[in-house]
Amino acid sequence: MPIKTTWYAIMTAIPVRMKGAIFFYQPTDAGYATIGPSMQVTGRIDGLNEKGLVMAYNFTHRKKSADGFLCNMIGRLILETCKNVTEAVQLLKDIPHRHSFSYILLDPSGEPHVVEASPRKVAVRRSNVCTNHFHLLEAENRYRQEESRRREKTIQNEQQYTTNPYQAFQVMNNPAYDVYSDKYDAAAGTLHTSVYFPKEMQAWYAIGPDRPPVIFKFHEWLNGKNTSISRIRGKIDFPEGFANME
Repeated sequence: MPIKTTWYAIMTAIPVRMKGAIFFYQPTDAGYATIGPSMQVTGRIDGLNEKGLVMAYNFTHRKKSADGFLCNMIGRLILETCKNVTEAVQLLKDIPHRHSFSYILLDPSGEPHVVEASPRKVAVRRSNVCTNHFHLLEAENRYRQEESRRREKTIQNEQQYTTNPYQAFQVMNNPAYDVYSDKYDAAAGTLHTSVYFPKEMQAWYAIGPDRPPVIFKFHEWLNGKNTSISRIRGKIDFPEGFANME
């Protein structure tokens, strides 16, 4: 759910079951180096690669599923094999999709795209806002879309007041804006908020609500300097444990 691309940044507030790890990964055989949070260990929820391509995705629905790749593996394939938005869009058109998701793409050119992908059809639109419903593939949407459309409208309204990346980050991370979700019992609560800067090659992450972001300088890691950050601290108001806590 990117806020504003004046700074060529993409921002997401992710309501999924992640595994509590952020990977810096350089393939040893082929593929681009990446940074991003893991999903089901091998997959990626969102991320940035060494070419400055950013990827994130938003769930739409799992009805009428078909044989195909899951969202988190598609995310990893995009980051490791595509150098720009054009290549990522083509991959999303070519690959079979298991479920219906929107994939948000941005590269250093600063032109954000949303790819609406279902097992039956793929459509592409130019936009810097995305929540949990399709605009082009309307027949694929769930019956209830009110919450998704409300959050989309909130983000669009707040764009006119955000003058820097941190203010935009707060729209996604501060519950006062009513974009952040605490519906953890329904597996739909926000676990992490991330920001990616394709030109600066930086990534911001926060765990839980109303937290300052932890800043990773991906360009330094690409140049051989290891990060000194070993843990991101945050609090999520949910009584049950998460997968990485077992």
